[in-house]
Amino acid sequence: MMFCYLALMKTKSLIIFTLGLIMFTFSDTNHAQAQYDLDYGFAFGTGHFLGDVGGKSTIRQDGASDLHLSESRFSSHVFVRYRVNNYLTLRGQLGTVAVADDDANSTYLPRVTRNAHFRNSINELSARAEVHFLTLPNLTGRTGKFRMGLQAYGLAGVTGFSHAPQAQLDQNAAEYHFARGHISSNPNYFDYDRWYDLRSMNTEPGDYSIVALAIPFGLGTMITFNNDIRLGVEFVWNLTTTDYLDDVSHTWNNPAYLSDIALVLSSPSSAELLIQSEGDAPRDEAGANAFLDGSFYYHDGPGSPRGNPDKNDTYGSLQVTVAKVVKSRSSYSQATFTSYKWNKRRPKSRRPNFTRAKY
Repeated sequence: MMFCYLALMKTKSLIIFTLGLIMFTFSDTNHAQAQYDLDYGFAFGTGHFLGDVGGKSTIRQDGASDLHLSESRFSSHVFVRYRVNNYLTLRGQLGTVAVADDDANSTYLPRVTRNAHFRNSINELSARAEVHFLTLPNLTGRTGKFRMGLQAYGLAGVTGFSHAPQAQLDQNAAEYHFARGHISSNPNYFDYDRWYDLRSMNTEPGDYSIVALAIPFGLGTMITFNNDIRLGVEFVWNLTTTDYLDDVSHTWNNPAYLSDIALVLSSPSSAELLIQSEGDAPRDEAGANAFLDGSFYYHDGPGSPRGNPDKNDTYGSLQVTVAKVVKSRSSYSQATFTSYKWNKRRPKSRRPNFTRAKY
């Protein structure tokens, strides 16, 4: 636990240092526009996931066709942005993206039979660069008090995040394992409403870190109203360095090392699903045979895949952004105003009125 905490702190320090170094290196020299270079705000929207759990009608595709919009969750962030020049803006961001998925939503029989599901809250700290490829500074013209500008941009950066996948017990799976003698605990006493932390259950051999990195990329657009408020829409997708956002990556763990609850969480398939995977013929031992064969459970022989370790999980968000522009005087206007104010208040010197002596 201490190692994970130190790793997260190192990731945060690296991102903050990198953002500060870039902002210092590329300091803007356009003082006339410096008064609108900084803004801060928040973003909110949806969270989406692509990985081993879920999917549609075939094996993992890692594309929009595999997304389950019904499993969309909430995402929210706070951020601060600094415009380096007319083309580049730097952004620091902190927030959470919630993701979830369920094999029950798939029509691909092996995934349906595996019957895994999860939820996860991904806590992010990001440093991003926005590159503006379209800028329309004044859509309403120069007449009138109301002004509106439009910008479109692409973005990329680096994100450090922590996560903790969770799942609930499946009652049919628990009853199936109990009937087959795989667990000794009576499933009637299990808590089926509780969300269990999957990492601590060791559902797969080995261990994985709750801290990882991601590369975000995406597109966004925003409208600025009177150089005061900015409203935008942004789509971002994250390529991660972990395959355990859903706690599914490789194969099942040996039941000898698992508690009864951990075994049900690791292998949530049930007799009905296993019979379905063998075909429509209702054979008495079909479920047991499929279970012991290792198609959806641990066995000592080769294979027995639970997920695909060759591809890491990804996630993304579609958000609305709201920002407040920080208005400050540029160094030129501030110096001019200060000089004007000092000269205005400075008393005029008067020539002494000498009276010439008369002789």
